[in-house]
Amino acid sequence: MSMPIVLMAQATKPEQRQQLQEQYPGWQFKDADAITPADYDEVEVLYGNHPLLKTLLARPTNQLKFVQVISAGVDYLPLKDLQAAGVLVANTSGIHADAISESVLAAMLTVVRGYHAAWLNQQGQRAWQLPMTTSTLTGQQLLIYGTGQIGQSLAAKASALGMHVIGVNTTGHPAEHFHETVAFTATEPVLATANFIVNALPLTPTTHHLFNAALFAQTKQAPMLINIGRGPAVDTTDLMAALDQHQLSMAALDVTEPEPLPADHPLWQRDDVLITPHISGQIAHFRATVFPIFAANFAQFVKDGTLARNQVDLDRGY
Repeated sequence: MSMPIVLMAQATKPEQRQQLQEQYPGWQFKDADAITPADYDEVEVLYGNHPLLKTLLARPTNQLKFVQVISAGVDYLPLKDLQAAGVLVANTSGIHADAISESVLAAMLTVVRGYHAAWLNQQGQRAWQLPMTTSTLTGQQLLIYGTGQIGQSLAAKASALGMHVIGVNTTGHPAEHFHETVAFTATEPVLATANFIVNALPLTPTTHHLFNAALFAQTKQAPMLINIGRGPAVDTTDLMAALDQHQLSMAALDVTEPEPLPADHPLWQRDDVLITPHISGQIAHFRATVFPIFAANFAQFVKDGTLARNQVDLDRGY
């Protein structure tokens, strides 16, 4: 009987691969380009994401049991098929929290401290005086949809800068670093007082187009909207209408719908939209950061068929 295979779709350092091979001599660790159809029914673990995933799941003789992705969000995976096949899935939620929260702060500071206006001025009139008055984040209200690790990291940093931070989650349950929290069903009062709104939610059927005309109509302070969750959480047509109607003053989008954003999309033409190409979560030494999560989960999986950390609830989608 041949040895089970770990399909290594995510690049690893030589010493990481050597560690796996030495610790698990009964397993094969194969790169995606080394996998042949003869291997398909031996693949029990996938590290990273690969188009072969759907091929494996479609086979009646599929042996896949564990998938470790390298992202926090898993909305791009065939979650129903994975659940039907009894496959365990883990993400890397948490490793991007500091990078994403700093990106949000950068977007807010770029606007309130006048750097966005200065850049537009530099590209246009090049006048010495800017047509705006700068402000600070201190004393302003930040409304964060999502009180998980990213939301909590941002809340801690924003609180340190003197912001009043309110979180939105399913029940309004308390979360660390937030001054207060409210349920999804009770956001109207806090939307009316928010100066900044951040989406840090995973993409699920419930959060799809959550940020729409009805939500924007409840804002009263012309807040800035920042999306570092998933693009389809925001209805793009409604977003542009809200900007035109001054229900929102600005938007910073690290994720978009569609994504990648076509070069002729009207969002690119707007001075009141800051677009970054899904980079808010990028971190240095990525392979060194994600590998320990996989290593811990693989060790637990080999031991007893369970996972040590970051297991995704396939019913909820996160």
